Amino acid sequence: MNLLSDPDENCVDGMQSSNVALRERAFQIMMNKWHKVIYHFLRTMLGNHDDAADATQETFIQVLKSIHGFRRESKFSTWLFTIARRKALDSIRSNKRWSSMESLNEHNHIKSVLQNDIYFEGSEIEAMLQAAILTLPERQREIFILRYFDEISFAELSQILGISEGASKASYFHAKQKIARFVELNAE
Repeated sequence: MNLLSDPDENCVDGMQSSNVALRERAFQIMMNKWHKVIYHFLRTMLGNHDDAADATQETFIQVLKSIHGFRRESKFSTWLFTIARRKALDSIRSNKRWSSMESLNEHNHIKSVLQNDIYFEGSEIEAMLQAAILTLPERQREIFILRYFDEISFAELSQILGISEGASKASYFHAKQKIARFVELNAE
């Protein structure tokens, strides 16, 4: 089996294999492809390195635990983002700290959190975008991140989130409007 010809499909085959060496190699190839993508998604969703790193680790542990139950009814990437999304929502719910950030008055607090995060390497503009994203309600935040940064199609978004394509398009549209308003109100 050539694991490099079709990484997602072949990695699933490899990770579901009874051959330990093949499972390990397939998992490594999958991690090389998806780790940074999933971390970035979770980092943007959660707003800080520590929570994102924890959720990323939990995502890939869940992948290992659940790979034998993956029935290929959707693309591997859809399944993977669904797991990552659940881990992000679990983290948000357990921390309860972002629930108060839906107010534009929290801009300075969010900006301060980003500036004090040693793992944030963005510019002032990127910090403002991240702050704006963190003010969005959970659903709009995840749709915006998956669509804008990860370029996930609306059809795939609807599968990941369990909503209609129209609902994902509407949420994305509203998220873009709120981000634009946030930037307009907080531009220095």
